[in-house]
Amino acid sequence: MSSMTQLSNALTGESSLYLQMSQQQPVAWQPWSDEAFQRARRLQRPVLLSIGYSACYWCQVMAQDSYSDEIIASLINAEFVPIKVDREERPDLDEIYQLGHQMLTGRSGGWPLTMFLCPETRLPFMAATYIARDGQPGQMGFEDLLARGAAYYQTQRQEVDQLCQQLASGFAQLQQMPAPRGPLQQDLQGEALATLRASADLQEGGFDTEPKFPLPVNLLFLLQAFQRGELPDDDVRHLLFTLKRMAERGINDRMSGGFFRYSKDRSWHEPHFEKMLCDNGLLLEVYARAASLTGDGLFHSAAKGIVRWMKRYMHSPQGAYFSSMSAFTNGSEGAYYRHPVAAIRACLSGDEFELFDSMFGLQALADSGVEVHLSQREDLSAAARQVGLSRERALQLYRSGRDKLEALRGEREWPMVDVKILTSWNALAAKGLLVMARKLGDARDLLAGQQALDAICDNLWRDGRLYPLLQEEGSTRPAFLDDYVYLMDALLESLQTRWRERDYQRLLALADAVLQLHEDPEQGGLYFTANDAEALILRTKPCIDSSLPSVNGVAARVLIRLGRLVSETRYLHSGERILRYALGAMQSSPELHLSLIAAQQELLSPRPCVLMRDNGELAAWVEGLRRNFGGRIHSYRIGVDCTRMPAQAANLQPGEARVCFAGRCQPPQTTRLRLFEQIAVALGDRR
Repeated sequence: MSSMTQLSNALTGESSLYLQMSQQQPVAWQPWSDEAFQRARRLQRPVLLSIGYSACYWCQVMAQDSYSDEIIASLINAEFVPIKVDREERPDLDEIYQLGHQMLTGRSGGWPLTMFLCPETRLPFMAATYIARDGQPGQMGFEDLLARGAAYYQTQRQEVDQLCQQLASGFAQLQQMPAPRGPLQQDLQGEALATLRASADLQEGGFDTEPKFPLPVNLLFLLQAFQRGELPDDDVRHLLFTLKRMAERGINDRMSGGFFRYSKDRSWHEPHFEKMLCDNGLLLEVYARAASLTGDGLFHSAAKGIVRWMKRYMHSPQGAYFSSMSAFTNGSEGAYYRHPVAAIRACLSGDEFELFDSMFGLQALADSGVEVHLSQREDLSAAARQVGLSRERALQLYRSGRDKLEALRGEREWPMVDVKILTSWNALAAKGLLVMARKLGDARDLLAGQQALDAICDNLWRDGRLYPLLQEEGSTRPAFLDDYVYLMDALLESLQTRWRERDYQRLLALADAVLQLHEDPEQGGLYFTANDAEALILRTKPCIDSSLPSVNGVAARVLIRLGRLVSETRYLHSGERILRYALGAMQSSPELHLSLIAAQQELLSPRPCVLMRDNGELAAWVEGLRRNFGGRIHSYRIGVDCTRMPAQAANLQPGEARVCFAGRCQPPQTTRLRLFEQIAVALGDRR
C-alpha cells in the first residue's frame, strides 16, 4: 500500500478519554475533521463513523472484540476512512446521526453508533449500533457487515447516492413541525398522563419492559402533577411504587450511592454498571422532590446516596463534577461491585449479616457460587421484624454494615472515571444539589451546588460566550443549547435557594446570549447549535425528551419564568414562540414532549412569585412558605446588601415581602400572616 493511501491511528494527543482509549487499536481512527473527509474523497472510500463514550458498556465490548482485532482492523483500514467521535463532546453530531440511524433502520439508535457515510455529503447510507464480531442466527457479524458496506458503496454508487438524497429529503421534512390541531390553551397533561399510564409496568414499576431505564423526565412530570394535586390516585401509587422499586433494587448502588444507567431486567435487579453524572443529577432532583412531598426516608436515603457518590468519586478540584464512571474494572463488567457471599459474611458482624441476608437474600445466593451485587428483596422494616429487631436498631446495623462493605469494595481498583467536566451535565448536577438543599434543608448541598455553578461560570463563560467543556488547554468550541438552558435552569434554582447577585447577572447574560445565538427569528424555537457554529448536514431544534429533558422545553419554561420575574416581555415572547413552534408535535405525541407541556403549564397557569428583602429575620418565613405552599409558588429571598434584583423587589424595605401574580404586584407586607393571606388569595382554589 502506497504512502498516499496508508492510514494510521491519529488519535494521539486527543483530550477525550474515549478517543484516548482507542489510540492503541490497530484501526486507523481519525478525529472528526474536514481533513478526514477530504482524505476519504481522495481515496474514494466511504467513512466508517463510530460514536460512543468512555463509560458505555457495549462500546467497550465492541472495542475489545472487533476494533482490537487485526483482521477487522485490516478490513476497515483498507476499505474505509474510520472516524471516532465522543458523543459527550459532540452531542450535535450524535443527535444528527442518531436521527439518521432511525430513518434508515426504523429503530431507535444507541451506542456505539456505527454509521457508513458518503464522504461527499456526509450523509449515511447504512446504520447499526453494536454489532458482534461474528454473526449469529438472524444477525450479520461485523466483519460481514463491513464487507457488504464497502462493496455496496463501490459497486452501487448510483443507488447509494439516491439513498442519501432520500435521507436529505427526510432531514428537511424533520424541520417541518406538524400543524397544530388546537389552540395553545389546549390541556395536554391529561393526554400525556394517559399515554404514560398505558406503558406503565404495574408489577415492577417504571415503564415498558427490559431493558428498563429510570426515565427521570417522566418521573419529574408525574411528581409535579402529584404536587399540584392533579395526578389520579392510580398514577400516584404507580409513581411511588416505581420510586421505591428503583431505590431498593440493584439499579441503585446501595453501598456507594448513585444510580447505574439502566437495568438489563424488568425487575431492576441487574444493571449495566456505568454511572453517568447527567442521570444522577436528574435523579437527585427526582428523589429530593419525592422525599419532600412524601417524607419517605427511603427516598431521602436514595438522594443522599447520589450526593455521597458525587462527592467521593466525581468531585473535581475546581468544585465541579466529572462526567462518568465506567462499568468495567480490569476488563470485567461490574467486578468492582460484586463480592462472594463468603466475603460479605466475613466482613460483617453476625447481626449485620443476618439483617443483610434478610434484606438482600444473600444465603439463597451463596449456594450458587456467584459473586453478588446487592439488590434488595425485602424492605428494612420487614427485614427488621423477621430478625426480631426494632427499626431503629436495624437502621444502625444497616448503616454500619454498608460502611464496612463500601470499605471492602474500596480495597479494589476503582472503575475508570472520565474526568471531563461538561457544562450541561454539571448544570443538571448543580440543580439537583440545589433542589436537595431547598427542599430538605442541608446547607452542605447548597454550598456544593453553588460551587459547581461557580466552577462552570468562572471558567467557561468568557466574553459573552459559554463553552461546553473544562479542560487544561481551554475549550475553543462554542457551547451547545443544552449547556445554556440547563445552566440557566440551575441558576434560577440557585436564586430561589439563596439569592446571589452574580447568579442573577449570569442568568440575564445567558438569556440574552442564547436568544442572540440560537433563536430562530422566523419560525420560533431554538437551534441546538449556535448561528456561527460548524455547518453540519442538519441544524436541529430538539423538542423531544429523551433520558434528558428537551432543551427547547427547558428553555421555554426558564424564559417564561424569568420573563415574569424581571418583567421582560422579550423573554416571555421567546418562550411562547417555542411553544407555538412545537405545538403540533406536542399534540401529536404528548408523552414525548413532557418538558414542553410543563413549559406550557408555566405559561398558562403561572404560579405566584414571592419577593422578600431579608433583614436577617425571614428564615422562618421561608420555612413557612415551603411547609404551607410547597411547589405552588416561586419565592426569592434577597439580602439587604444586594443591589441587583428585579424592579418589583427594589423598592421593598428590609423585612418586607410582596406577592406578584398575573402581571400585578400586591402591596408590601411586614407580617407573615398578611403575606400568606395574599398568597392564598392568588392561589384561589388551584392546588
